[in-house]
Amino acid sequence: MYTTYIIVWSVVLFLLILSIRIVKPNTVAVVLFLGKTWRILREGINFIVPLFESIRRQSLALINLSVKVDWITKDNVKTLVNINVIYRVKSDDTSIIDSLFKNSNVVQTITSLIEEQLRARIFEFSHEEIFAKRSEIGDEIKETLRIKMSEFGMELDSVQVVDIQLDQKVVEAMNNVVASQKNKKATITEAEWSKQSQILSAEGDKEVKKLLGEGMALQREAIAKWFKNSIGEIKETDASLSGKDILDFLLNSSRIETLEKLGVNNAKIIYINENLEGKSASMINQK
Repeated sequence: MYTTYIIVWSVVLFLLILSIRIVKPNTVAVVLFLGKTWRILREGINFIVPLFESIRRQSLALINLSVKVDWITKDNVKTLVNINVIYRVKSDDTSIIDSLFKNSNVVQTITSLIEEQLRARIFEFSHEEIFAKRSEIGDEIKETLRIKMSEFGMELDSVQVVDIQLDQKVVEAMNNVVASQKNKKATITEAEWSKQSQILSAEGDKEVKKLLGEGMALQREAIAKWFKNSIGEIKETDASLSGKDILDFLLNSSRIETLEKLGVNNAKIIYINENLEGKSASMINQK
């Protein structure tokens, strides 16, 4: 009798253990009663009827799926496009059941759908256009997936065109073109700078010559004024002197004064005076 009691309680305890189901956060479980969908178990401790009920678990967390499609553009350039899709199972009972039993391989379905649509879109653009169409391609795929995935009890969170890669030879050719354009621009810029530099230099030289000319004119004017005043003062002292005599005297005085300044510090000067010395040259030592 005691042995039977122990056996009965052991079976009950065993069945109790089998009936306990712990559901983790962001996870649900569909209960099947003799193979038929029956109810949904949410997170926490749940119980089922052992032997008659079984469960199928489903995650409600975000799922990240990366899809790479290798195809050619309309100008025959091999292109690799990487699409990242983020989706999840809806949390209502119907959607949870649909996500488990309406499609046996959701990932394969999504991948095939993206590949089909993406190949069609890639072929519509040239390799130069496709980079500018990144957002447009992503939006179109997102709308198509949103409608299709709702049939499986899922909702789409986002679709991003992560990367677009062209054939390596095409990339190298494009880089060469860009480098050539930059060199051409640099050459033009350097030429423009050289041109502007020459213009500025010419304008500066012109201004210097202008200022020198003005200075020489003012100097001549001052010299002429000085001679005029000096001639007038000398005539006042001796009216018999002619203007030419006075001018020769002033010029000779100016020459002597200049020679005196040049001969400072033992300088040696060759002085030629056609009028006074008959085209002869003499060496003057100034001490």
